[in-house]
Amino acid sequence: MNYGEKIRTVREKLKITQKEMAKSLGISQAYLCAIESGKMQANAKVIFGLERIYGVKTEWLAESEGDIFAQKPPVVAEKGSRYIASFIGEIGASVDEGKLLLFNVISDNMEPCFLIGDEVLVDVTETHLKNLGVYLFEIESKTVLKRFIDGEFGKLTNDKPAKKNNDIIMNSSIKCIGRAVWIIRKL
Repeated sequence: MNYGEKIRTVREKLKITQKEMAKSLGISQAYLCAIESGKMQANAKVIFGLERIYGVKTEWLAESEGDIFAQKPPVVAEKGSRYIASFIGEIGASVDEGKLLLFNVISDNMEPCFLIGDEVLVDVTETHLKNLGVYLFEIESKTVLKRFIDGEFGKLTNDKPAKKNNDIIMNSSIKCIGRAVWIIRKL
């Protein structure tokens, strides 16, 4: 199964239209249609969006093995509701009260994944960095969301292409507060 067929499978399991999925991913319906039909390739924005918004395992997209969703598929907000909560990753099985932190996004450097005004639930028990995960860090006395990219040197990056010059190489002065697991967005 190619990426387009896999994305169509995800959309059908969620019982949403191409228009609804395209809007949530911040792409055009025509682009999503071209991906599903195999005429175009899915870019990183689409792949990360499927993971962040719908909880699709990137391993399943790449290898077609295992479960499609990291947990059960998220509930997509009903039309007319004012907020939508989106699954980002699994919450640790032993999370106790007080181990989750709510972070308010005040910068646009993680757009389109995180918008100003979003509230992000952070699992503070999850500080072990995993490739392509989104984490809350304390950097130079500022609390910021960054995407961790594994490599020879772990790198922290933004999702907004115009802000890529703000990439940071992981070092001992950077404190990982926890991993982003849910996002709440006002519609």
